[in-house]
This record gives sequence, structure tokens and C-alpha cells, in this order.
Amino acid sequence: MSAILPSAFATDDFKTSQGDDLKNNPAVQDILKKIENSRKEFEQAKEIQQKRLEHQKFIDEQRALAKESLRQELERIDKKYEDFTPKNAFARFVSNFNTTHHEIYWGQFDYLHTKVALAKEAKEFVLEQGGSYADAMKQYVKFAKMSKIEMLNVIRDLNLKHGFAQESIQSNFDINGKLPRYENDLDAPCYGCTDKITKIQLDTGQAVLITPTTYKPIQSETDTLRESLSQLQKTFLESKDTALQMKIISQMNDIVRQIHELR
Repeated sequence: MSAILPSAFATDDFKTSQGDDLKNNPAVQDILKKIENSRKEFEQAKEIQQKRLEHQKFIDEQRALAKESLRQELERIDKKYEDFTPKNAFARFVSNFNTTHHEIYWGQFDYLHTKVALAKEAKEFVLEQGGSYADAMKQYVKFAKMSKIEMLNVIRDLNLKHGFAQESIQSNFDINGKLPRYENDLDAPCYGCTDKITKIQLDTGQAVLITPTTYKPIQSETDTLRESLSQLQKTFLESKDTALQMKIISQMNDIVRQIHELR
């Protein structure tokens, strides 16, 4: 004989009752709905992020391909127009002259090429800092410009350096590359003479003895400035410090300005 105990089904009845209560509880259902929505939003955000990463990866790959393609194209162009680069084009020009004078030409090229390179760097710096194109070009002109005085001084020093001129002769020329002017030709000295000579004025037959010591150049303020300019130009070419080179160009421009004011 067996007995049926009512408590044997108590637990199952409670669970069923509790489950029904939760299903019918609006607050619980609202929470469950929010949880499900959050899960869906998280999955969507995760999917969007994954798509973004894949898209960014695609962009990076395309950039890398474009960069490599550009590099190859530039190499092709450089090779195709190799003969037309400034240095190679100038080399062809110089080849038309006697080799004994090549160093003078290359000295001029190196000087101007260095100035232009610095000018480009100064221009790019202004643009990178958000400056206007007009301001950038002002900086370019500041460092790339070359006055007649500066050019003549470079040529003079190169001729002296490579033995094509003598300091004793060059010192007679002014900053503009000209010899002193005399109203009476008989007063003009004999530049570079080593022996005594005689000049005769044809209309009078007057003879004047000219000696090498008749004319002695007087050191002027302009000569001092020119010497300073020469030293700065030498340091400019020897230096590999961009900041120092830019500073030197500013100093040279200032010296040229002072020389112009003295003229």
C-alpha cells in the first residue's frame, strides 16, 4: 500500500507558477526586451566596426599600391629625363668649354644650386605651417635671389681660387667689377705692370712716366664689406648645416644692401 504525498509536486508547481508569473510580468518583459535590444545593438556596432576595419585595410592597401606605382613612375620619368636634370644639363653645357675652366663653372653652379635648394625648403616650411602661397614665395625669393654684386663677387673669388686671376689685379676693380674712371688718361695707372712705362698724349706730345707704384688702391668701407661677403660665401658653400646656411644668406643680403647704400 502506498501513500501519495501532496508535497511531492510542490517544487514543479512552484516553478511553473514562477515562469508564468515572469512571462506575465510587464516589468520583467521590459527588462528582457531591453537586454535583447542591447545585444542586437552591440552586434550591429561590432559588425559596423568590423566593416570599418576592413574598409580601412582596403584603403591602406590601395594607398600602398598607389605609392608604389608613383615610385615606379617617378623612377621611369627620372630615367627618361635623366639628361635634362639641372646637373646633367649643366654638365653638357660645361663640356663645350676647355676642361681647365670647368671648376669655375661648377663653382657657380654649386653656389646657386645650394641657394635654390634652401629657398625651396624655406617655401615648403611656410606652406606646412599653414602660411599663404604669397608668404611662401617671399621666403623663396629671399633665399634664392642673387644680386649683381653677389654674382660678381662669386666669380671673382672663383677666378682667384683656381688661379685665373691675381689678387693684386682684382683689387683694382670696384664692387661692380669696374676700374676707376679718369678724366685724363695720363692720370690712369698701369694695372699689373711690372716695368716702368711711358704714356704719351698725342695732341701735345707730353710724356708721363708710369710706374707700378703710381696707383695704390685705398681700402674703403665697400672693400671691407666685399671681403666680409667673400668670407660668408666661402663658409656658405663649405657648411652642411641648413640653419647656418640660411643665417648666412640673410647676412649676405644685409651686406649687399649696405653696399648698395654706399654707392
